Amino acid sequence: MDREPVIQTIGALAIATPYRSRELRVRPARRIDLVAHFSGAFDLSERQEVGHAARVAYLAHRVAEELGMGAEERASVLYVGLLHAAGTSPAIDGAPVELNAWVAERFGVGEAVREAVSAVLERWDGRGEPLGRAGTDIPLEALCVSAAHWASEYSDHVDHPLRARANLQRANGAELVPLVGPQVAEALYEVLRDDDTWLALFSDDAAGMVARLGVGEGKPSRRRVEEAVAAMGAVIDYSVREPGRAMRVSALARAMAGQLGFSEGARDVIGLAGHLLDIGQLGVPRRVLDKPSILTVEEMELMRRHPGLGARLLQHISGFDEITEWVEQHHERPDGRGYPEMLGEDEMGLPARILAVADAYWALRAHRPYRPAHTDEEAQAILRAGAERQFDLEVVTILPDALGAAADVLAENGALLEDPGELVLDLA
Repeated sequence: MDREPVIQTIGALAIATPYRSRELRVRPARRIDLVAHFSGAFDLSERQEVGHAARVAYLAHRVAEELGMGAEERASVLYVGLLHAAGTSPAIDGAPVELNAWVAERFGVGEAVREAVSAVLERWDGRGEPLGRAGTDIPLEALCVSAAHWASEYSDHVDHPLRARANLQRANGAELVPLVGPQVAEALYEVLRDDDTWLALFSDDAAGMVARLGVGEGKPSRRRVEEAVAAMGAVIDYSVREPGRAMRVSALARAMAGQLGFSEGARDVIGLAGHLLDIGQLGVPRRVLDKPSILTVEEMELMRRHPGLGARLLQHISGFDEITEWVEQHHERPDGRGYPEMLGEDEMGLPARILAVADAYWALRAHRPYRPAHTDEEAQAILRAGAERQFDLEVVTILPDALGAAADVLAENGALLEDPGELVLDLA
């Protein structure tokens, strides 16, 4: 994207700014549009193929239809399906079902979803977890999702719908009734007799298919996008044990974009990207993220996958084309020695270079298994030393002013980092 040489004075320094080839703005969307695609990150953390949660949500919705559940209940079923494994990330301590509810609360999906997503491990016969609830004491939405998940165990990892159907026909159906009850079990079997069900389950766009089923959320809005992205950022933070990090990266990147003369709409889009830079880390094994010593070549390759994984999760979200590109590029370097594609400076967009500096600054300020947190002065010195090679010189130059501009925003949101060495997880 072209950068027009418009001059803006910052202190004693004249910096050529912005990126005016076209106006960028956050594109309106519904919450379900975002959560359906974000659910792929939970698939990665569960070591499932991306699309697993969306397929469970779709099948559970079909079961709910077969049971004659109303539109509002079916909408809840979709969210329970998408979030049924949101708390299984090995990076988060605590009971998975409690964390499912915490994630659901962050996305603001309502009490019915929070209750049901806490009950997805309960069983009709009372032998489930965490409370041993039984029969009709279990939310029907949770039973629909449990039935769909049971079916997915036989159909996932199979490359053809006929083979998946054969697997289910050979499955021991006697184990299903104690799990979900006779009514839900029969509804599932009825749905699985439909050829259209199998064609849909093998769709290449499971998340998009689920999003299209979502009803009752009103018109798409930018506010919904901002809320859902901030919620996902908070989930990523807790997964990588750095609460508040996404907010800090977002605020700093947005402030730097402002210093460099980006339009308000473009600053908003860059801020969204800041929340999502590390979404691909949910696909990196915990043993690699937490390793206190130098990574092996194999482990480094696993770590270097995360920008590409993140881009894969975001690439099909309408209006996220630029965000997807920047997420994939935020570990590239001007000298061409970055990853995953070893792009040169001319191949990196300025927003990606802004996000790279914002991400690196807060990474330096945070404690790591292999080193203590750096002070502000130390972090800025490291970035200056890497300017022109690892980081964009222009962006590093305006970092001090941008930090000042971002401080007020972070203070208002309770994300101002005063002691980077003492980050505490609080799921309340």
